[in-house]
Amino acid sequence: MLQTFRKKLFWSLDVLKGSKIKTHYKDVKNILENFDSIESKKKRAECLGKLLKHAVNTTPFYKRFTNFSSLNDFPVINKNMIRDHYDDFKSSIFRDQKNYAVYTSGSTGTPFRIFHDKNKRDRHSADVTYFNRKAGFEIGHKSYYIRHWDQYNTSNPWMVWRKNVHMHPVSRLSHEDLHHLFDTMSKDTTPKGILCYASVLDEMKIFLDSSDTAPSIERINSIIAISETLKEDTKKGIEKHLGVPVVSRYANVENGILAQQFLTGNEFHINWASYFVEVLDMDTDEPAAPGERGRIVITDLYNQCMPMIRYDTGDLGQMDYRIKNGMEYPVLDRVEGRKLDMIYDTDGEMMSPYVVYHILKYPHIKQYQFIQEGEKKYLIKLNVSPEFNSGKNILSEFKKHLGTDAEILLDFVEDIPLLSSGKRKFVINKWRSNLVEEPSRLQA
Repeated sequence: MLQTFRKKLFWSLDVLKGSKIKTHYKDVKNILENFDSIESKKKRAECLGKLLKHAVNTTPFYKRFTNFSSLNDFPVINKNMIRDHYDDFKSSIFRDQKNYAVYTSGSTGTPFRIFHDKNKRDRHSADVTYFNRKAGFEIGHKSYYIRHWDQYNTSNPWMVWRKNVHMHPVSRLSHEDLHHLFDTMSKDTTPKGILCYASVLDEMKIFLDSSDTAPSIERINSIIAISETLKEDTKKGIEKHLGVPVVSRYANVENGILAQQFLTGNEFHINWASYFVEVLDMDTDEPAAPGERGRIVITDLYNQCMPMIRYDTGDLGQMDYRIKNGMEYPVLDRVEGRKLDMIYDTDGEMMSPYVVYHILKYPHIKQYQFIQEGEKKYLIKLNVSPEFNSGKNILSEFKKHLGTDAEILLDFVEDIPLLSSGKRKFVINKWRSNLVEEPSRLQA
């Protein structure tokens, strides 16, 4: 009854405000589920054209591009560029209106704030509703949301009740904490979903693997992994223990939901309804070839308060194509995370961070962290059980991946600490950390 009440309350409040979210929701659904239709193509083109005209006419930063002929005439921007010219990205039309600040510290711990206008906020709510449903989560379901909670994202008691959120801090993932969390879920007989960092699911899998009996939890309808790369063995393990498909969501705080896996298949379905997504070459602003790793660059079609055009997210991915019902459409085959997370072998060749996951096949490892400290120097931190005896094998294998001249040190630790964001990084590159945020290439 409470689930139904919350759902009706959500849509009733929207009706009182002009049904803005419902209108956006229908638009998102029509565009994405009829991607190749004339109407969908027309709407996407209109949104992009409207945003570009708005940006050149109302923001100091983009006014120099008044004579643009296409999106390619605009520069690729990044966080540093926005910080350096912060006020120049603000639209004059929205300066005196009520806007909404969103904050992110990212992996570097440096605060980054972007403002959203009301229409962008409503669009984001529609995106969340649509992609939640694709994962099996409906408005009114109980959301067990496990993340870093701080003053920027903690809701007041009324919003927590209305949204039916159980806010569990990511800092509490000990064996005892997880036992208590699963016990709470077991006693909750209402429809529910889990939304958490991918690394939280790693910890859950370890806990469930070590448990004599799997927890009996009724009516888990969705499990969504966010913020970090979801490992395939974690996905399969959680699905086996809890009996629910696990999907990975690609999103960021400053924009919103950019792409998400569906219940079948591992590709990420791009949110073309609200963003224009490009995958560009690693060293130039030219498009990467299909299936080739590149920088994920997005244009937010609905933030008119602070237009973000060709924004380099700092993430890497591969774009390719799928065919369904005779229609070809682009997807992200892979999202690999921050540039900082890329590692290099001893010859200076870039490697995917996925190579580090080879460590998972060795038993008795509780936690790990791989750090490239120099051109040929690597540190592997391991939190292990007393039975662990695979050190020599790990060193031998990683020399095969990185180079026979690699200098690899194993450091046995009691814990891998969390970042200030509440996430735990498994791959860090201290040697080439300058790749995270490049200096601004366009001067004001």
